[in-house]
Amino acid sequence: MAVRTRIDSIATDINLIVSRDLSPTGQSRAIADYARTEIARADEKNKRILGRVPPKVITVDGRKGGQLEDVRPNGGSIITEWEIVSNVLAWIGDTLRARSPFVSGDFREGWMLLADGQVVELGGQIPPADVYTFVNVVPYARKIEVGKTTSGRDFVVQVPNRIAERTAKDATARFGNIAKIRSVWISLANPYTLKNDQVSRSFAGGKLRISKRQRPDRVRGSAITYPAITVTLKAA
Repeated sequence: MAVRTRIDSIATDINLIVSRDLSPTGQSRAIADYARTEIARADEKNKRILGRVPPKVITVDGRKGGQLEDVRPNGGSIITEWEIVSNVLAWIGDTLRARSPFVSGDFREGWMLLADGQVVELGGQIPPADVYTFVNVVPYARKIEVGKTTSGRDFVVQVPNRIAERTAKDATARFGNIAKIRSVWISLANPYTLKNDQVSRSFAGGKLRISKRQRPDRVRGSAITYPAITVTLKAA
């Protein structure tokens, strides 16, 4: 998945005026200079957001890797595509694992990346997709994310809880102008189910409050939902 910038030599929306006094070669050179400036500007913006300049592919008049100066002065185009989504996903994946508690290592390694619902091998090539989803598939993922003990403290004391929620918030602050990032709860195929009814508890002013109303999604046999983060790249 890439972010694309298109520069047409005859487009009026870029306010590029090529002097008619220039030769065709001179016109192509002027277009190339403009494109080079815009590409450098985009590189700098991506570096501020991502911490580095992501890989890019430049296509000149349909030729990948073509020289900018080879663009046709009339009807030509320069398309630059930056590989953005892999940088966003790598940051989120690394942050989720870094924030995960570590005992056996199962939870830390339980984070899975899906591309439109299909499992993606971590470290492998990222396929194009409308929605990317990070989800932790261990059966106690919900307890680590939001669980409380009977005393009212967080289920996990080794690290702060709400790992997915906090990471989604931080990712939005960092990448919100290029991707829509949300903390959600999702169902999975063949999920774990609750062995017993679970009450709804809340803690206010240091006091435990138990709801008398049984939530339908917390009765015995209900499928467990899992903490997740969804990522949708915004259109360029």
